[in-house]
Amino acid sequence: MTRIGIAAAVVTGGCVLTAACSGKTGGAGTASTRDSAGVSIVENSGPVWAADRGWKVIDSPLVDIGGVDHVAGPVRLSDGRLALANGGTSEIRIYDAKGIQLKASGRAGSGPGEYQNLVGIWAGPDDSLMVSDILVRRLTVLDREGTVARSFSLGGTAGGFVSINGSVDFAIPSGWMADGSIVGVTQTFTMGRAREGVYRDSLTVLRYGPDGSARDTVGRFPGPEMEQMTISMGKLSMPAPTPVPLGKQFVGAPHGARFYASHNDSWEIEVRGLDGSLKRLIRTAVKPAAITPADVAANREEMRSQMEGQPMMRSVPEAIKKQLTARIDQAKYPATFAFFAGLLVDQDENIWAQEVSSGADKIQRFAVIDSTGRFLGRVAMPAGFRASSIGPDAVYGVWKDPDDVEHVRVYPLRKSPAN
Repeated sequence: MTRIGIAAAVVTGGCVLTAACSGKTGGAGTASTRDSAGVSIVENSGPVWAADRGWKVIDSPLVDIGGVDHVAGPVRLSDGRLALANGGTSEIRIYDAKGIQLKASGRAGSGPGEYQNLVGIWAGPDDSLMVSDILVRRLTVLDREGTVARSFSLGGTAGGFVSINGSVDFAIPSGWMADGSIVGVTQTFTMGRAREGVYRDSLTVLRYGPDGSARDTVGRFPGPEMEQMTISMGKLSMPAPTPVPLGKQFVGAPHGARFYASHNDSWEIEVRGLDGSLKRLIRTAVKPAAITPADVAANREEMRSQMEGQPMMRSVPEAIKKQLTARIDQAKYPATFAFFAGLLVDQDENIWAQEVSSGADKIQRFAVIDSTGRFLGRVAMPAGFRASSIGPDAVYGVWKDPDDVEHVRVYPLRKSPAN
């Protein structure tokens, strides 16, 4: 899943569809497909599954791993082992299929095999691992046993974020492909330039070689909805971009030989080749739901919690933290929700489109679309669980208990025939 924002900003999302919130998913929907200049356009009238007759995640974990903090992942390796990046201790950890820890490597620091802010992990060729350390803009590849093999950066730009003429460039990895290439998202944020109202600057999805060199452009897309806030440091003040809470954002996911994306202007998902060619458009006629005062209150609380929990906030001056907190408390919200908060793709090329949520009920809901573009229905995750990947018969991710303590969990996924 891809989220773009500045280091101190947090974007969360409320239930897009009334039906999704209530659990009444209808059923008997149909999908019609037509060709337009070589692009397959799939129009869905609604979900295929009848209520309570589709796939279901069973709220009884197969694996529960405690003692983790600020987890990226987990990812499942071909032999059933699980790997994760534990940001709280700057470690890469590998567990067996039952959740018993086999190895931990890494520590806090800036040298080889050391990390400052782990934000992503991917499984690659021969069960190797790639992890992203966002603060130093470095990718590290480890072998299947968790031993460091090499490090590099996307586009050859490493080290901390440095403003050049008031601009800061981000290159964020979003997937590691079978041939060793990397798909990443690049965007430029400009500090100190006054801008009015809400805007969406463009971002670029690129395919990089195994050494991090840019290879192909997958596409250009509208970035997150942004607006300006003023940050004061002593006697100096400057405008800085900040995401609109519950605003529209680009979401994307590479998988196999495809890149899946949504602009969030409508309920539409693009399927592209990694060379940028548009293969399919998947649509459903759905109108966005209104954002209520209760949604706003829940989202403000979620944003405060996320901001306070970010490791990088430990080094932010208290005066800046107060301004960021004030921004959360005073920010204006859109009238309606966006559609998708993220995308996952399973090994059967089913698309799992996470619907935007205010966070009030702590439940992620996914619209599931099969490999032909047919909208099957919706699947709800257990409360407090954030899915990171979908297997053929299980889902993998991080669950938070009522005290916000993280656990890595694996839940069974029960598939039943569509009706």
